[in-house]
Amino acid sequence: MSFTPKRELHRGLGVLTLAGTIFIFVSSGPFGLEPMVRDAGPGAAALMLLVGLLFWGLSHALVATELSSAVPVEGGFFRWIEMAFGGFWGFQAAWWYWIKMLADTSIYPIMFAEYLKYWVPQLGPWQARAVRAAFIWVFVGINLRGIRAGGRLAIGFTLFILTPFVLFVLLGAPRLGPAAVTPLVAEGKAPLQALGLALMLGMWCYNTLDSVSIVGGEVVDPTRAYGRAYALALPCIFLGYLLPVVVGASVDPAYGSWTDHHFTNLAYQIGGAWLGAWIGLGALLSNASLFHGALMINTRVPLVLAEEGRFPGPFAAVGARTGAPWMSLLFAGAAYTVIALAVDHFVDIVVWNQWLNLGIYTLVYSAFLRLRWSRPDLPRRFRVPGGWAGAIAVCVGPFLICWAGVPIGARRLIWPGLAGLLSGPLVFAALARLRSRSDPGTRS
Repeated sequence: MSFTPKRELHRGLGVLTLAGTIFIFVSSGPFGLEPMVRDAGPGAAALMLLVGLLFWGLSHALVATELSSAVPVEGGFFRWIEMAFGGFWGFQAAWWYWIKMLADTSIYPIMFAEYLKYWVPQLGPWQARAVRAAFIWVFVGINLRGIRAGGRLAIGFTLFILTPFVLFVLLGAPRLGPAAVTPLVAEGKAPLQALGLALMLGMWCYNTLDSVSIVGGEVVDPTRAYGRAYALALPCIFLGYLLPVVVGASVDPAYGSWTDHHFTNLAYQIGGAWLGAWIGLGALLSNASLFHGALMINTRVPLVLAEEGRFPGPFAAVGARTGAPWMSLLFAGAAYTVIALAVDHFVDIVVWNQWLNLGIYTLVYSAFLRLRWSRPDLPRRFRVPGGWAGAIAVCVGPFLICWAGVPIGARRLIWPGLAGLLSGPLVFAALARLRSRSDPGTRS
């Protein structure tokens, strides 16, 4: 199966801009981890950040690097699944990913408004909702300018967000102590409950490492760029999570009282008003950058499907000069606005998303193994080392997390999660029926 683009793609991402896009799309710093420390415990948070890296995030990066070097096309991971298992399963992965990201991306306007309260403490509920809506449409406007401008902005975001945390860690390191990882489980929480929640949030921290494969057709020399970009971005992502968490828990061992924007308070304790202000501003920009990165990536999914007639035609509309998927961006902006105005707490969104990840990553890693067997001819510039043993090894962690971790850690949202998974086949059937009605030649 080959994939020929229906339009001339704008190749606007090089190694540095791709690495910056990976960072802002996946992480943008440790903001949002405060509930993980508070509700699961400092030890559980540190442990699951490491488990998430070794058994989830690293596998994503290795598999994405191999298959992006072999199949460097727009659509990325759901193209790999189509090559391995056919169009039905490729559509399922694309649909699950799209609706997951519609929910997940709505987290960032909510968090932006929460962190803004550091600067504007009197911000009321309706003012916060107005801020969320304005935030969404500012970044829809930026993304309408195209992916090259978006990639450059990603580098700027990355440098601004990481720099104050380097200072945070250096200034706070002398205060490191046992409180950094104790207790393992938050007081009053059952171990399984606390570790399960920490695992779900640890997965969330690395969830989308393979998602930048979606813009493979817009990357300069993608067969080389992906491996180099991951090598730059992954250490920054992991250390940018772990070090502020352990330093922060040492500085303020009263983890049970941490607020949802506590890193700004910790920075004030460590470095004074200037560092607190910088990290407070960094928190605002972190959520802005995560939202910006998600718009860059997620809006390409319906675009690619629509260009092939497998999604409503208007989603195929792009700007002639910028290549930006303007219809997909406008639809996403409207959906994000509805969710951001209706939801106040984001942890349920994170947990619900893991059920969709169960379906997506079962298919991704199964496709990786199948293509190793069925398509050894693919021009893999990078291969996961270790032959078949190495290929199987990188799949073990994700399969265990999907089929053991998610049912345990996300069990309270099992029915909404299963409904999300079931929506894929239903939408596929509905769209196929609509196509058959509009094109009599497709009827049997």
